[in-house]
Amino acid sequence: MADIFISFIHEEEDYAQAVQKFITRILGTDAKPFLSSDKLQIYAGEKWIDRIMDELKDAKVVLLILSGQSVKRPWVNFEAGAAWTRDIAIIPICVARFKKDDLPKPYSSLQAVELEIVGDDEYLARSVAHYLGISEPYGRKYMGLWVLAGEEGKRKGDLQRMAYDELVKDLEGIEKLRDVKAALGGNKVDP
Repeated sequence: MADIFISFIHEEEDYAQAVQKFITRILGTDAKPFLSSDKLQIYAGEKWIDRIMDELKDAKVVLLILSGQSVKRPWVNFEAGAAWTRDIAIIPICVARFKKDDLPKPYSSLQAVELEIVGDDEYLARSVAHYLGISEPYGRKYMGLWVLAGEEGKRKGDLQRMAYDELVKDLEGIEKLRDVKAALGGNKVDP
């Protein structure tokens, strides 16, 4: 079972996949994020609602992918409510030009991250590591110090730098694709 549950709506699966990839790369094998659409984690014929509930029960942290569209959808709210009643840490992640200031109650009472803000990706990674009880990743401002940690520290630092850089590229690609789709009249996106 995974210790990180990523909650999202189908239309925002690309953001959820980017976050899953980032968390896996930045925290390594100590972090196991669950994504219900990941065919390596859930199998054909499996009772998906049972699997989702089992994963929620075992999670130490729930990452909510939130936008103007998803905060209105019952499924994300259902998963958040299940985590809330079990005292599982919940981290709202604002995407698709949705801002922390736009979060409705009760989400606005939680510390949230906005992936479009420089440094919030680091805050997300450090926060997830905290809830998992594992060592926090290096931040960008300490990149120059990685070489002092020897060969292993340098290797780890290089991998983490790549994780940060790839998340930025993934998010830029998602936004460009969404803008093109919106311009063509498909997949209307609420800011």
